[in-house]
Amino acid sequence: MTRERLFLLLAALALIAGGWWLSNNTEWVEEDVPRPATGEARDNPVYAFEQILRKLGMHAEHHEQLDRMPPEGARLVLLSSDWSLVPERAAQMRAWVERGGHLVLLQGADWDDTGLADWVPVEAVDVTERAQRERAAADAAAKAKSEAKGANGKSAEKAEDAENAEDAESADDEDDEEDRDVAFSEPPVFGGIESLDLCSQFTWSRRLRVKPGHRADWTLTQASGRQGVRVAQGRGSVTVLNAGATIFQGRLPFGCDLPLLLTATVQADRGATAWIYLNEKREPLTPWLWRTGWIAIVLGLLTLAAALWRAAVRFGPRLAAPPRLRRSISEQVRGMGAYLHRHGRDALLGAQQRALEEAATRIVRGYGRLPLADRVHAIATATGVARDDLYTAMSSRFCTRAELPARLQLLETARRLLLRRR
Repeated sequence: MTRERLFLLLAALALIAGGWWLSNNTEWVEEDVPRPATGEARDNPVYAFEQILRKLGMHAEHHEQLDRMPPEGARLVLLSSDWSLVPERAAQMRAWVERGGHLVLLQGADWDDTGLADWVPVEAVDVTERAQRERAAADAAAKAKSEAKGANGKSAEKAEDAENAEDAESADDEDDEEDRDVAFSEPPVFGGIESLDLCSQFTWSRRLRVKPGHRADWTLTQASGRQGVRVAQGRGSVTVLNAGATIFQGRLPFGCDLPLLLTATVQADRGATAWIYLNEKREPLTPWLWRTGWIAIVLGLLTLAAALWRAAVRFGPRLAAPPRLRRSISEQVRGMGAYLHRHGRDALLGAQQRALEEAATRIVRGYGRLPLADRVHAIATATGVARDDLYTAMSSRFCTRAELPARLQLLETARRLLLRRR
């Protein structure tokens, strides 16, 4: 026995012991876990009812808009009153019914608060007080029966129980039958079904009745009144159920005889079309505006941007700053210093003399043909400067550093006086 084989044997024994303990301390049972709805069954609240109609050979579809009416001869089930938000929709429904359409209304969908109440020959009446009176009478009868049993004594009760055992069982069956919500159809649906067990699907505080002057083609009666009525309207019909919209919106398989009631309500027929209106669902406003008028939106945004840009605060003047006609003193000093550094005093003096000559040529008539003495005389006469000093400044080609400022000032003064005179 090697060490490796010993370890393998111990591991096998541990696994066997663990399996034995797990089998003795656990219990394996099967449990049904409902799976959530997926696909269309998750998003469509009337998916189960549509499947029933399709199994019967009908074309069933649900709608969230009523921009157009169903084809003639179709069935239209209204599960909401949102359609009344669009004007003239009630008149369109009436014309569609009179051409052969079959309209199904639910009392819980508040259709009697819309334009349909003006022409649908069915109305709901409140029976709350009558129901309370019936319940009080039933309670009083039950109390009287219990008091009568107490007066007979225990021996009489035993004898009665022994003799009428079968009667008690039949009575229990009758009580069960009364507890169930049985409705009676007139005429029978689908050829021979007269009674339907509907499991408390209707509103007990109201009952339906036909308005005077009209006759019901089909009624569903339960307890003390009618829970369903169908009345002919033109070539079509209007069916009203005293129930809420949830009667068509069961996600689980329907119980009791509810599928029979719903198929009878829509007058199920192979090849017919059934429209189920859920609510009025429209495209959001912003995507709809962009899809239908994006050109106008783009132009409006561009116009708004231009207006904001025009009215915005600027960080500078509205117009460019005009050029300055006179150089600053600092610029003049820097320029003169650079010129002297490059060309010397004589070049600066010559430049100032040429500036005076150009100004005099433009202002003094025949200046270019005059000799130097006459030129000096003409400029001195025009400006009032000293003629001898002006002659010296205009005729010299060289000067010392001390003489340069005075001669430049004299020449520039004469030039400016000539320009001012002009």
